Amino acid sequence: MVNRAERPAESRALPFGRTAVCCLALSLIPACAYLPFTGNDETQASDTTTIPVTIEGLPRNLESGARDAVEIRAGAPTSLLDVRRRATQAAGALEEYLASEGYFTAIVSPDLVEDMDTRPRLDVDLGDRFTIASVALSGVDDLPADVSNQIDAVTDELGIGTWAVTEDIETLEKQLVSQLRDSGYAFAESEGIDALASRADKTLELSYKLVPGPRVKLGELVVPDSLKTKDSAINILRNWQSGDYYAPEKMETLRTRVRGTNLFDGIGVNIHKTADSDGLHPVELQLSEGKRRSVGAGVSVSTSDGVGTTASWERRNLTGIGDTLGVDAQIATRTSELTLSYERPNIGRYGRDFSAETGVRAEETDAYDLQGASVSASLSQPFNEQFTLSAGTTLDATRSTDYELRAQGEDDYVEQVTLSFPLGATYNTVKAPLDPQAGNRVSLGVEPGISFGDGEASYTRITSSASTYRKISDRLVAAVRAEAGTFLGDEGVPVDRKFFAGGGGSVRGFEYQSLSPTDSDGNIIGGDAMFAASLELRWRKSERWGYVAFVDSGYAADSIDEAFGEMRTSFGLGVRFYPGFGPVRFDIATPLDRRDGEDPVQIYVSIGQSF
Repeated sequence: MVNRAERPAESRALPFGRTAVCCLALSLIPACAYLPFTGNDETQASDTTTIPVTIEGLPRNLESGARDAVEIRAGAPTSLLDVRRRATQAAGALEEYLASEGYFTAIVSPDLVEDMDTRPRLDVDLGDRFTIASVALSGVDDLPADVSNQIDAVTDELGIGTWAVTEDIETLEKQLVSQLRDSGYAFAESEGIDALASRADKTLELSYKLVPGPRVKLGELVVPDSLKTKDSAINILRNWQSGDYYAPEKMETLRTRVRGTNLFDGIGVNIHKTADSDGLHPVELQLSEGKRRSVGAGVSVSTSDGVGTTASWERRNLTGIGDTLGVDAQIATRTSELTLSYERPNIGRYGRDFSAETGVRAEETDAYDLQGASVSASLSQPFNEQFTLSAGTTLDATRSTDYELRAQGEDDYVEQVTLSFPLGATYNTVKAPLDPQAGNRVSLGVEPGISFGDGEASYTRITSSASTYRKISDRLVAAVRAEAGTFLGDEGVPVDRKFFAGGGGSVRGFEYQSLSPTDSDGNIIGGDAMFAASLELRWRKSERWGYVAFVDSGYAADSIDEAFGEMRTSFGLGVRFYPGFGPVRFDIATPLDRRDGEDPVQIYVSIGQSF
């Protein structure tokens, strides 16, 4: 609240009141949008925006704001009295706007129109523009020196001698309260601003009435009773030591961690205003547990990859420690699989997650057929909010045949058992994985392994990926991705350890695996290296619909240099439908340098953005 006064020696009261809206025209424009003004165009509908007056006497830099202040949404006037009344109201609204820009003595006079065909004119006498003479703070005398210095630095941002603009004055109040809270004063608030105006000097003296309250030291985390989730699984989310000063970002991080468990529908954080016997303020969580089971299903369609359906079942908080048991199934033209997974979060410390998985799969592609069963386990540890390292082990039993073995007979399969030790590093600042709007994702994977059985071999498989997302405007996002892989070691490994390119997962517009090395007869064989890149422009036209233009390039070959040299490129357009949980995408793509035997277009339908 802003309390305005004028020096007693002055004879004429300035247009100040007790509230921010009336005094310095704080938050004025939203209030003015509902004033019952209209224009004199009788064809205008009641929801038409119009300016019901003409304005004279304003400098150019105030014209736009003045138009916004008097602009209204209403129908045509019904009488001459209505025209005059609206002109008078527009004059008042304009005076409030001018006061918000520092012209506290401005006078706006509407002329007296005699017929409804004449648009009223507002004559403006601006007067002098007021400046800031001084800024004083109350309630901050007992602050520690470090906090006092920070408050002084914030106060200096509203310079002495600058124009007395309401937005700047109000912004400083918010910044002062925010700085106090950042410094540990969790309950800091402002009781308003006293403004003393001098007509003679054309200045404004400001006094901000701050109430810092106690500097809060954080204590225990209080968890609600009767939750199915164990207290230990919630307390490990705590991100402060007893005695640490309160900070808003600490509470926001706590909310983010609790939300990230996917266990709670309602989350509240409350700081106790009364300290305990140790001078610490407990932090109380207010939680409402969500459903523990969920099921999902999906469909994908592609002219190059075929048709696929997926189904999933998940049981969260299986043993009360935030752990999750899941089952995923996929049946598709080229790949079918069934997977059982278990995830245990926050082992010993926040972010250290354990995951285990076992499953069976079958793949039928132009390059090979494969059946396999695997079991794996991994441990991941974040070092900050963006960077995570992981390590694991995988045992994979496969039975496979490639094009050469298929030509010799159906029984010519290679049976192998592969033991590998995948290592990973991930940097991720993307907030919405199904529909990224901003941020970066970078990952690096190194998988050393050894295969036994019909073929014995040792190898190291290296993969990397980087994507970035930039918001060009409110509705337009640019997305770029590049990924590469290389294979080092013996050739006798299972065929799915090799690299292939082409299709919906790499380079749209081409047949599945078609951008891969071939033998002299044109049969597809896996490569020792791969590179692919994509650029997308994503335009969100409305809440439900969006459109995409994209370019994909890539190739798999015997080396990275060869992959770069043989790269193929496609161009495509897409439609996105947003049902509320993530986009459903429809893409159509065509090769830019189409060769004999290649289809002119490929079509893809799936859920989520392509990357």
